[in-house]
Amino acid sequence: MRALNNLFHFIIILSVYNSYSQTGSLQVEQDPKLGKVIELKKEINSEAFTSGQFTIQVFNGNYQDGLKLMDSLTLEKKYEDLFFSFETPYYKIRIGKYISKIKAIRELKNIKKDFSSAFILKPN
Repeated sequence: MRALNNLFHFIIILSVYNSYSQTGSLQVEQDPKLGKVIELKKEINSEAFTSGQFTIQVFNGNYQDGLKLMDSLTLEKKYEDLFFSFETPYYKIRIGKYISKIKAIRELKNIKKDFSSAFILKPN
């Protein structure tokens, strides 16, 4: 009797499993303009300096020294994205806007050749 009861339960479970299973495939149709919008958004995000980006600080000091260094770096045109800012009580020069930490580390190796005390600032 127990074997018959187990067989009955097995048949019911098997029939329920087959009757409620799903088959089929999913096709997503995407507007071709969406790809262009996504690429444009990536470009804008990489251009805007946000708190989610890494940067490399190369100078921390007074205004006169910072201005001299900033002028020489601007004339050299060796580095892109130079930022001269004031954060109490010092003026600071930062280079770059890096979305990934890996890119910032690679660039830090090159920058350390000129500025041995350079370091990466983490995003807030």
